[in-house]
Amino acid sequence: MKAKYRNYYQNRDLQIAIAVFLAGLSCFGLLYYYQVLLPDLVEHFKISKAESSFAVSFATFGMAVGLVTAMFVADRYSRKHVIGFSLFASAILAFASSFSENFSILIFLNFIKGFLLAGSTSVCLTYISEEVSEHKKLKITGFYIGGNAIGGLFGRVLASKIAHFFSWQIASEIIGIWCLLCAILFFVVAPKSQHFHPKKESFRTLIKPNLKLIFNKNLLPYYFTGFLLLGTFVSLYNYMAFFLVKPPFQIPEFWIPYVYVLYLTGVLGSLNVHFWEKKLGNSIKILQAMSILGIFGFLTIFIENKIFVILGVGIFTYAFFVAHTVCSKMVGEFSKEKKSVTIAIYLLLYYVGSSILGSSTGIILQNFNWQIFLMVLMLLFGIIFLIFSLKQSNL
Repeated sequence: MKAKYRNYYQNRDLQIAIAVFLAGLSCFGLLYYYQVLLPDLVEHFKISKAESSFAVSFATFGMAVGLVTAMFVADRYSRKHVIGFSLFASAILAFASSFSENFSILIFLNFIKGFLLAGSTSVCLTYISEEVSEHKKLKITGFYIGGNAIGGLFGRVLASKIAHFFSWQIASEIIGIWCLLCAILFFVVAPKSQHFHPKKESFRTLIKPNLKLIFNKNLLPYYFTGFLLLGTFVSLYNYMAFFLVKPPFQIPEFWIPYVYVLYLTGVLGSLNVHFWEKKLGNSIKILQAMSILGIFGFLTIFIENKIFVILGVGIFTYAFFVAHTVCSKMVGEFSKEKKSVTIAIYLLLYYVGSSILGSSTGIILQNFNWQIFLMVLMLLFGIIFLIFSLKQSNL
């Protein structure tokens, strides 16, 4: 009998792992595929490089706004239905954005797309936390974030290749169809929640009692780290293509999408957190180590050699995904009763960081040069190291 129940929960954990992997695949594919299309948008809409980044920043800003809304509605409806609907509707909007007649319409549709994707992003981590057996939570969280990495990689490469041979509009349509299939597969694979009990939240019952969670001194370092992490990550990947096609590299545009294969180091990082836990012992030391590793990655990029640039971006990407997985786990485990709230607050700042830093660093690049831009990104990772050095000294 015990073996029967063990097999049941193992199969259920596997179903959840596949389902959240599909959700992660679709979510990051939808959220960031416009990154490789920025040069196409600059040419098509006759806009600046910094303005073109709004195609990505407005999607992540929509995600941030959606996360606030998700705090009110996520606990009212089935986890599976919230995630599935978010993925399905966002895929349709990605398809629709290809018909944008001007740039304002495109960024508005991307904002709504990001807003809807918030339902998937906020609820997936809660779904894992509630439904997965304790000893597999970190592994399946890593599996979900690995899905994000592969989705980000595949979405960018696919969009770039299609845009190269056809147009950015057709690329957007194909991405929409691909992610629609992921949404349908999610509905087929994902098991129903067993530990979820719907409840209604109002402003009085949700926001006021949770102000302590927003300003909790133990959570603030992880919230702010999320802000810096994704802001730095999106900044580098937003503008890297503009840098690599110029001297001294002069990489043909056809080959630029393959740089995003470095996302695979992120998959390794998200699945490798258990190793770092065993080696370093706690989240503070891991985050300190990853901030140093990220800075080392940027220093490597300074060496104006193709191999060193690729190596540096790979090292940075690995450090980012390890750090994000650790932050997600720590925030999700802080309060058993308020998991969806703490995760939503973390992700809110995570995507606000993407929106604010992802565009503002473009202004720095536009007014200065690539080296100053990289120094600013190094400084942001240096702040992460400082945050957890202070936290460790206060323990």
